[in-house]
Amino acid sequence: MGDQLILNLPDNPKGHYEQRPIVLLNDQILKAAGGSWFNPPSREAILEQQGKWDLQIKRELNVLESGANGSTSIGFKDPRMCLLIELWEPFIKNPQYVCSFRNESEIAKSLNRRDGIAIDDGIKLTKEYNSRVIKFISERY
Repeated sequence: MGDQLILNLPDNPKGHYEQRPIVLLNDQILKAAGGSWFNPPSREAILEQQGKWDLQIKRELNVLESGANGSTSIGFKDPRMCLLIELWEPFIKNPQYVCSFRNESEIAKSLNRRDGIAIDDGIKLTKEYNSRVIKFISERY
């Protein structure tokens, strides 16, 4: 899972366990596509980024692979992947996906506490992430 994990922060004392360089790269890609994690750009705007981030994506995957101590499997977690997986997938060897769906209201409450996002907006954001990843998976499998 990498060695640059985002661990315990005041908003999540148990830890996020997201790979910091992947989160930062995904934030850059979302910004280049005209959005952010809390204001997702359209799928079309994201797909316009294809080819522009290949070297950075490959670099991050290589870092994870080099730290895998000979294992043929690597893993990483970042909710932004619900939006960006189409850019990453071509470079992932034998991709396998684990999707975790939490209660929309609980996520919205968490976003409200942490970021001041209105509950209704948090629910809408959660539905957007969920619908995008479900569409991605359903088109492939």
